[in-house]
Amino acid sequence: MNEPMSPKPKWSYQTGWLDGKYYDSIFIFGVALIALVSGFVVLNKPELFFPVLLVDLWLLGYHHVIATFTKLAGTKEDRRQNSFLIYWLPLIVLAAVTALYLGIGIWSIVTVYFFWQWFHYTRQAYGISVFYKRKVTEPFYEPRWLTHLVIWSVPVWGLLNRSAQGWEEFLFLPVYMPPVPTYLVTMAGIVSFVAITLWLLNCLQNYKMGTISLAHTYFVASHLIIFTVGYVVIKDINIGWLVANIWHNAQYILFVWLYNTNRFKKDAAEDITKVPIMSWLSQRKPIRILLYFVFSIALTTIFYQSLAEGFQAIAGANMVLLTTLYVVGYQAVNFHHYVVDGIIWKSRKKPRVAV
Repeated sequence: MNEPMSPKPKWSYQTGWLDGKYYDSIFIFGVALIALVSGFVVLNKPELFFPVLLVDLWLLGYHHVIATFTKLAGTKEDRRQNSFLIYWLPLIVLAAVTALYLGIGIWSIVTVYFFWQWFHYTRQAYGISVFYKRKVTEPFYEPRWLTHLVIWSVPVWGLLNRSAQGWEEFLFLPVYMPPVPTYLVTMAGIVSFVAITLWLLNCLQNYKMGTISLAHTYFVASHLIIFTVGYVVIKDINIGWLVANIWHNAQYILFVWLYNTNRFKKDAAEDITKVPIMSWLSQRKPIRILLYFVFSIALTTIFYQSLAEGFQAIAGANMVLLTTLYVVGYQAVNFHHYVVDGIIWKSRKKPRVAV
């Protein structure tokens, strides 16, 4: 005679970590804390904006773009499968960005960047939230419409808020913000409040049923906090963007590292000549972890320093031309990253490697 099944405990939770308590604490709380502290430090001491921005760009921003290529071109097979994305797409994107500059002006590139990076950041948060949903042992109930509403409502509110503020410059370059009446910002704020309230009630219901995922809940909460602070609470567009940028960049770097360690975990060869370099670097050993990030930053430095020196050699003392080369060249790299990211990270599709 079978034993009767014990009832599911109520008012309990699942952890649902991507990797484990230590990694996820850094990924969710540590990254958000660094971004928020950086933003509020610069807010109180605006003269620190450029030093903080410089550190963000060289250690996180440029690094996170290069991190894409560890997935895109980490092995010979990757390079074969993604040859168009690696070799031809950059030229197409560069041509498109150059055409934007020649046809409309530098402000068009800056405007596209501002709105596309907003979408890119939000889309990444949505994708990671889906990965977190997959890590639970017991599925929890969250309607798809509610997932989209809570993930997108605050970013939309923030974007409308920035447009209503009427900024004419972003990162000290001309930008176009479509005029938005303040009542739309207010309405978007109300929608965000309702969405968050519904989401919290849904979390409470899952907690009561014993199916809530702590990690997923914490991650979505961090996303809401970052976008609220970065696009609404902080009035300055540059400082607010810096908060979101640091959060996004660091998060992406850590996520790609986790992907690579899981992808190559079966390949534990000690001889670096017998496995792809990314496989050897992606083993979970302290020295390999250190070397992984040293190698990534080294590639980042070589690539971006080469670009900078090339631009300076072409422009010479012509600062207008130098600024144009930086904007066109760097944004072509960013836009290529956005396109590639939208292709290689599809949360709605089953990934080749579990994260």
